[in-house]
Amino acid sequence: MSKSKEPMSSETSPVERPSASARLEDVSGLRRGDRIEAVGPDRVRYNGRVEEIAPEVGALWIMEEPLGTRKMLDTIDYSVRIVCG
Repeated sequence: MSKSKEPMSSETSPVERPSASARLEDVSGLRRGDRIEAVGPDRVRYNGRVEEIAPEVGALWIMEEPLGTRKMLDTIDYSVRIVCG
């Protein structure tokens, strides 16, 4: 006895949802204007838009939001996450 298989619809198919943010292992893929969060050991320390990247020395510069100040981040001291949306 064979059962008929119905095609999967968008309601029944598994859809992988992107996370709100994803930790970056390599900041060289960042681009000017990308929105990031810099996370310290206990919380988000800084957030803003990427201004400049120097992956060879493990640094990046952001324009902090909402302050509008330029901040240099050492990628060793912070876990960097790109913020989606």
